[in-house]
Amino acid sequence: MKLIEANATQQLERDSATFPAWGSGLTLPQYLERERRLREHVWSCRSMKSFWWVDAHGAVLSSCELFTDDGVVGTRTGKVGTIASVFTDEKLRGHGHAAQMLDAVAELAQRDCLALTLFSEIGVGLYSRLGYFAVPSFDTFFTPLADAPKGLELISGALPSPQHERGDDESLRVLLASDRLDWHLERERIYGEVGSRPRLSFHGARLGNATITFTAYWKTNELQVLTLDARTEEDTAKLLDSARHAAHLAGLPRVRLWETSPLAARLPHATRRIRTDEIPMFKPLAPGIQAWTRVERATWA
Repeated sequence: MKLIEANATQQLERDSATFPAWGSGLTLPQYLERERRLREHVWSCRSMKSFWWVDAHGAVLSSCELFTDDGVVGTRTGKVGTIASVFTDEKLRGHGHAAQMLDAVAELAQRDCLALTLFSEIGVGLYSRLGYFAVPSFDTFFTPLADAPKGLELISGALPSPQHERGDDESLRVLLASDRLDWHLERERIYGEVGSRPRLSFHGARLGNATITFTAYWKTNELQVLTLDARTEEDTAKLLDSARHAAHLAGLPRVRLWETSPLAARLPHATRRIRTDEIPMFKPLAPGIQAWTRVERATWA
């Protein structure tokens, strides 16, 4: 068995196999179009590779994607890989194919990456055995807000990258470029077109140096905060009000924040709970990495 990088034709072939698992709410042609558009997005074109784990005859046993972005650990800079779309056909499961593939991807990524990250939908057992560590994670939900917040600059163009302040020497940070944020907006555009939903008139807000970005996630009918970069509880509350107002305008019943700061738990109109799905996990590939911080929705792929 060996790891190969899938070409464009092979990627399209694999899409038909993954449709039953990830095509909920879409027809097969709509799903294939979704995958094509996301794969051709500028962020995917510069950062994504697709891998197959194949047997001696070239038959696919498992597959995944690897996105690579800039990252920092203290004063060190490097690359961080995001593992996504791990898939094994049901009839091939239980034989360790995905685990072997992920080990091979990690060995390949170790040449260039500080760490690998992923978001597990199957609990933490498998990935823990492969050297990944789970990050405590919470969802905080907010109700929509009819009144437009005052004193904010609404962002309707390209979304700004969060400020890249340094953390401590043991904490990993993924640096989120503007095109990675737009990849999430492309998902909004795709599902909005399928469901004939209107586009948001703005996708973020700015208050001095503090910013928030968000997207309508039509698949689950909620507005999801992509990034929240604020230093005070007051700024956090004002920026979240812009997301709540955007949800109101779009007819979305709630705002979902992947919590990155304990400030969110003390804000009004908030309901907080432990997340049991899409659990963030990281695997250090360089020495000295003890934690992954600022795990926001925009870091998901």
